[in-house]
Amino acid sequence: MIQISKVQLLFFLTAPFLITTISVAQNDTEIYVFDLNQDGTNYSVSEPFNVTYQNPGYDNQPHFLPDGSMYYVSTRNGQTDVAQVEFQEYSWSWLTWTDGGSEYSPTPIPGSQDFSCIRLDTSGLQLLYRYDHTTQEPKVLITGLKIGYHCWLDQNTIAAFVLGEPPTLYICNVQKGECLPRHNNIGRSLHLIPNTSLLSFISKAQEPWQIKSYEPVAGTTRKIINVVNGSEDICWAPDGTLFMGSDSILYKFHAAFDKDWVKVADLSEFGLSGISRLDINPDGNQIAIVVNQSPTVEK
Repeated sequence: MIQISKVQLLFFLTAPFLITTISVAQNDTEIYVFDLNQDGTNYSVSEPFNVTYQNPGYDNQPHFLPDGSMYYVSTRNGQTDVAQVEFQEYSWSWLTWTDGGSEYSPTPIPGSQDFSCIRLDTSGLQLLYRYDHTTQEPKVLITGLKIGYHCWLDQNTIAAFVLGEPPTLYICNVQKGECLPRHNNIGRSLHLIPNTSLLSFISKAQEPWQIKSYEPVAGTTRKIINVVNGSEDICWAPDGTLFMGSDSILYKFHAAFDKDWVKVADLSEFGLSGISRLDINPDGNQIAIVVNQSPTVEK
């Protein structure tokens, strides 16, 4: 594992030979981590910290670990690699440096220090891999399915967004090597609902799109709430509060307290907009928010 300090990180991310372009399908994005403040059922955000320091390119897909550190992907040498930030130590580490391929959606594996992620090779091959935490050696987890996004339900079970027309939700037992389709026309945001065995996903089978819960054993599905303005990404706080963004506005919803989405913050106050992916740390006091990179940053 290669570790770098804040000063080294700034050099690496701003050095001219690392300023590259990526696929036109990906926006230039940045990850900010905010303090998430709770007062009863009300939330606010403060103290934005730009984890990726305006690195040109695609810096995205944050995922907090149980210890409070965070995985994300960052553009480097024309590809995306997995990085990890340790907030307490204030240090960054590159976890992958893959020739001929890019990694996406790094996710901690329950009961292990290993992580899983999608690897897209320059040949077009796209598979879900398990990476050894110590050696970073990859091992294919699921063959025969082109997975775009995934979520661990337990140590052996994965919910997977499988590419197709339309995309399909699969439930896969990696120990048995079994993958079964469950719902068609889903969105990319898959999450385990805190303190339950339920999966949340976005159903695009109707208008407006709906956030739904799915019980893998019984196979039952229930509507939670409609999405905000066609947004794609959600996350859950430990207390069961759901968060979603639209442009610069961050919203929250708790089924026990709220009848509809409630505004939490307007990130335009911090000069930020284009909210997409979100994640909240296990303690519930930090939220990672992906936003569009400032147009004033030199590319």
